[in-house]
Amino acid sequence: MSADAHSTGPIDPPPIVVYQSPLCPFCHFAKRLLKKRGLPFESINVQLSAAKRDEMIQRAKRVTVPQIFIGETHVGGYDELAALDRDGALERLVEAEARRAAGEPPMGDA
Repeated sequence: MSADAHSTGPIDPPPIVVYQSPLCPFCHFAKRLLKKRGLPFESINVQLSAAKRDEMIQRAKRVTVPQIFIGETHVGGYDELAALDRDGALERLVEAEARRAAGEPPMGDA
């Protein structure tokens, strides 16, 4: 059986995490962009939790918000997310991370 025999529909999107604080405009911009693209995400308020802020810093190696993760990939902040979107690379990243999360081989980019 080929891999295509198992592909009956779209793959679920990968987990997307946005570490944010409520007063950060770039955090709002990032969440709005993800919503516009129909991508579900978890929003983690680091202003209210020192533990979550420490988690963000450990994962991202950065202290500013937002910090965005799509699957296992650290995107960075809003500027990086917007650049991926403008270049059409956001959709490819989401697809690649969805395939990784589903345990499927990546699409042939070689």
